[in-house]
Amino acid sequence: MNKKTIKKIKKGDKKAFRALYDEYYPSAMRTAVSMLKNDSDASDAVQETFIRVYKGIHTFDESKPFKPWFYRILTNEVRRLIKKRKPEQDFDQVPHNEIAQVQPPETDHEILDDAMAKLKEDHREAIVLKYLEGLSEKEMSTVLDISLSAVKSRLFQARKMLKEELRGDIHGQQQV
Repeated sequence: MNKKTIKKIKKGDKKAFRALYDEYYPSAMRTAVSMLKNDSDASDAVQETFIRVYKGIHTFDESKPFKPWFYRILTNEVRRLIKKRKPEQDFDQVPHNEIAQVQPPETDHEILDDAMAKLKEDHREAIVLKYLEGLSEKEMSTVLDISLSAVKSRLFQARKMLKEELRGDIHGQQQV
């Protein structure tokens, strides 16, 4: 998002905000769905994120990059929704063996999605922001409000856990 567009949004230009929305909506939905595992909740999170961005754009420091600011708002909204969920609705609370019995994964995407679902929330956030949204570790540090070394540690642990999950028994075959 260029500074000129941000300035226009700050002045109340609705077409400029629409341009921001059109640019960020697809990746925001992808991120929210990856973290929440629920299209309806993801849609709510993204909608609330854009409302917060619109209402808070005047607080954005134009000397800093926009993308980490935006994703921090989105990540905070996703976290808020996760905390708001009832425990029985939280995907992370369902025993993984019960999930696997519902419908075994068939495609590589489903296998990866199942492995991602088994990660802790903070590890899943790290993987999504790094590999799905392409944020740098420094940007992730800003978005997640943690140190750069903590970002690196989360990524290391998340990759290690994913690797262990993906090496597990999938469709009766040992993956190596």
